[in-house]
Amino acid sequence: LIAPDDAYTLVSALKKTVKVPIHLHTHYTSGMASMSMYKAAEAGVDMIDTCVAPFALRTSHPAVEPLIAALRGTPRDPGLDLAQMLKIGDYLESIAPKYRDFLNTTRVSVVDTNVLVHQTPGGMISNLVSQLKQSNAIDRLDDVYRELPKVREELGYPPLVTPTSQIVGVQAVQNVLAGRYKLVSTQVMDYCYGLYGKPPAKIDPEIQKTVLKFYKKGQEPITCRPADMLEPELDTARELVKDISKDIGDVLIAAIYPITGLRFLKWKYGLETPPAEVSPKTLEDVKREDELIAKAKAGQLVEKR
Repeated sequence: LIAPDDAYTLVSALKKTVKVPIHLHTHYTSGMASMSMYKAAEAGVDMIDTCVAPFALRTSHPAVEPLIAALRGTPRDPGLDLAQMLKIGDYLESIAPKYRDFLNTTRVSVVDTNVLVHQTPGGMISNLVSQLKQSNAIDRLDDVYRELPKVREELGYPPLVTPTSQIVGVQAVQNVLAGRYKLVSTQVMDYCYGLYGKPPAKIDPEIQKTVLKFYKKGQEPITCRPADMLEPELDTARELVKDISKDIGDVLIAAIYPITGLRFLKWKYGLETPPAEVSPKTLEDVKREDELIAKAKAGQLVEKR
């Protein structure tokens, strides 16, 4: 969302005020990111986030290659080897088709300036697209964009960063597909109960009542420190994975995701075979898809009746 002049003003002010390095992170969704990064560089920013071209733009970061070229010979020249970046880009271009199903195909443009209105972060948009594709409802994406600000307002304007961005996003999708608050995730219940802390603004009382109606922990939100409500969980998580792994990272996965995380660990260590629907697409799969599409365009496929 940050505009070029705003980036310059903000970074300039911060550089005069603080001694720690300034790091700017923004997504390309609105189309302003490259300009904003350039102006931030002029203002003295220390770090910026970019991507190599095949994985840049859209809801990702600005491409690094044009910024290297634009800053070459200036006082903010990063000194990166553009030729080497192009080689990396060529390699990534060769494998990128494996991930094309994750692209938002509802529009041709790589820019969506509507983000300045619905203010959905780039990482959140990619998750929304994935959820809607899984439900064969990608055509409802604009409906979800319209629903997002309503849900956010009703939930007291939680910040649109992980994890609350995903909490808001999932609820917006469910509201669009199933009806408003007909389906409510456990995380939204936890949030309305107070387990994520005090929201920036007051939660809509009627929405809070609806969300907590069947909540197992109770219908009255807490007013104490959320961590005071937590039971010790690490020993339980260790017990869950004792026959799988002793690695603390795996234990934490089981603690945070006791169902899906445990299933993943069984796949990771070969104790179960992952189902076909979660297997990654190969370049051979992509080639077969392209051949079928080419045949369909040439009228060589016969529709089954």
